[in-house]
Amino acid sequence: MGSWSVRKLVLAGILAALVFVVTAFTKIPSPFARAAYYHAGDSIIYLSGLILGPHMAAVVSGLGSFLSDLYLGYPLYMFATFVIKGIMGGIAGYFLYVPQGRVSWRRKLLGVALAGLWMAVGYYVFEVYIVRIVDWRANIPNFFANIGQALVGAVIFLPLSKPLERLKDVL
Repeated sequence: MGSWSVRKLVLAGILAALVFVVTAFTKIPSPFARAAYYHAGDSIIYLSGLILGPHMAAVVSGLGSFLSDLYLGYPLYMFATFVIKGIMGGIAGYFLYVPQGRVSWRRKLLGVALAGLWMAVGYYVFEVYIVRIVDWRANIPNFFANIGQALVGAVIFLPLSKPLERLKDVL
């Protein structure tokens, strides 16, 4: 089957819905930073990269995260989230996706680390330089809260990645 098979498109839709649901319904406010929260949605972003590859994971990640911001009442962040989380999914897919075969642990760790770092930097730049909510020093707690958010997703994703990688075999 080609890269845009019906099975792959259906799985992409399911994963986009999962990004939305898992982000929106596992929200835990951060005690360390204002307006920051932790959720398990990044684990689904990493999973999308592992199974779908960078291009489809970017769309899945951006769309599911955009919808969760809409649902949770963060309209200021929706379009930035679409771009930031979309690129996050693309980075994850670049490192985590191997069409045939399995991904090494080193590559998985590098993929989730770089994708998570991108997400934290992306939101930092958006909040400080685009929206100008706070100055750069006051936004440092949010940066580290976003690093923590990426770690939450990695801790959930990594132990499940080996058995879930088999989903590629049905596409």
